Amino acid sequence: MHRTVFVWDDAYLDYSFPGDHPFKSFRESRAKKYMEERGFFHHMDMRRPDPDDESILLNVHSRDYVDFVKTKSQEGEGLLDYGDTPAFKGVFESALRRVMGSVTGIRLLAQGYDHAVNLGGGLHHAQWGSASGFCVFNDVAIAAKEGEKFFRRIAIVDVDGHHGDGTQALLYDDSNVLKISLHMYHRGFFPGTGEINEIGTGRGKGYTVNVPLPPGTADDAYIYAFDNVVIPLLDRFQPEAIIIQEGGDSHFDDPLVELKLSTRGYLALIKRIHDLAHRGTGKILLLGGGGYNYDATARVWTVSVAELLGLDDQEVESLHDCCLTSSSAYIMERVKQVVEEVKKVHGI
Repeated sequence: MHRTVFVWDDAYLDYSFPGDHPFKSFRESRAKKYMEERGFFHHMDMRRPDPDDESILLNVHSRDYVDFVKTKSQEGEGLLDYGDTPAFKGVFESALRRVMGSVTGIRLLAQGYDHAVNLGGGLHHAQWGSASGFCVFNDVAIAAKEGEKFFRRIAIVDVDGHHGDGTQALLYDDSNVLKISLHMYHRGFFPGTGEINEIGTGRGKGYTVNVPLPPGTADDAYIYAFDNVVIPLLDRFQPEAIIIQEGGDSHFDDPLVELKLSTRGYLALIKRIHDLAHRGTGKILLLGGGGYNYDATARVWTVSVAELLGLDDQEVESLHDCCLTSSSAYIMERVKQVVEEVKKVHGI
């Protein structure tokens, strides 16, 4: 059996924006409850994140921005960006704790675990000098930078409904990290980046891959894109560790995104990455991310962890949507066109 560790701290639950803000930590606590009810923790270890290390934030964020968040955290009011990410009392500490969870996860892979899970991570929008899209610090990029101490080649596969713009920008010139993002894309949709021609710069040119998908992309078209872009690129790159950003907002019931993945579609993606990883080192760090239908997101994460644990599918059957979803003929044709463009740009 592959060794898996679940990184968790109850302080994660403090990272939950007030009022009617859509980002709530209820998602993580519900996923953990689903796992407890099904005996997952008989099959994996649980670890708390390593002690907080503020300096690790400076690997991808400016000193001025880190100090700004600390000040706003003490004040407990104001904004950390242009409007999506409000400050609250303790936001600095709770955001840093989640970062440390992802950093701890990549360290534990280097120490012998095959898989690490940090559902508190996946905050992929935060930039060098600002918060963005509910994300205060970019744990995905920070974990990748930490991972470069131990692994020569790291791949990030981001299946959040929104483009991982912060991760892309922070690692845009990095050739040791292959960054692949599948996301919904159309004019006016947040964050407005993630076009096919965004491929990296300098030594990192060609190591940023974007698969912009139209609204209405369901399991069949999404898996087609995954099989024709992600799998051959991972095969070619041969990563020693894979970081999965598994935002739950690509689910068909999400209120903010119009993609149509089901739990079964998500599981198909995780199975493919899991199988491919074990042709090599087998090292996977699974992170959370977006997801604004809280129960759907918790179910997505739970069935994905079951796959990493090698549990029988029947253990989580009650959490699944009824069936795979289907795209219209028009959407399938559009996705195929996107795939052909991506293949041409990246020489697949």
